[in-house]
Amino acid sequence: MFGTKKARLHADSFTNLLGKDDQGWGLSHKGLLWHGGRWTHYTKPFRENVATKIGILFDGIAGTLTYYKDEKCLGVAFRGLNEIKEPLYPIICSTAAKTEMFLDSMKRDFVNLQDRCRAVIVKRIQDKQDLEKLFLPPKIRLYLSEAIVDTVEPFKPVNQNVSNNIGTI
Repeated sequence: MFGTKKARLHADSFTNLLGKDDQGWGLSHKGLLWHGGRWTHYTKPFRENVATKIGILFDGIAGTLTYYKDEKCLGVAFRGLNEIKEPLYPIICSTAAKTEMFLDSMKRDFVNLQDRCRAVIVKRIQDKQDLEKLFLPPKIRLYLSEAIVDTVEPFKPVNQNVSNNIGTI
């Protein structure tokens, strides 16, 4: 569902392409996360013959990739993507017959200096409780807190040797 331009995009057999190598990060219809040819359980398998809407949220500053299934946040799936030096792209693929897919994207860059400053501050704050320790006017505290993402589920590494830095698999 996410990869570099070097990600494997063709196979002559039914296989999970995204995440089969170290250039792609994927979520399969079986609810498995894939990267570097390794997988881990992440969510329930998708129901067959039922339309499923999958969303991704890539936070380039934090280096995280979060999946959504039917508009429900599944939590952070991958971390350390900010260490990847090549451009990353949203990718979709399927081995299922009669599958319809739509790829839609939204990119948000910094609108202004205020947004950029908020990103720098939030990157250094671990959670909303750390924000309370700063002596800030309430309006600024609220503005900063809106950018702090609460993780729904803890990070699940692809295998036991992986730390939060996915780029080192």
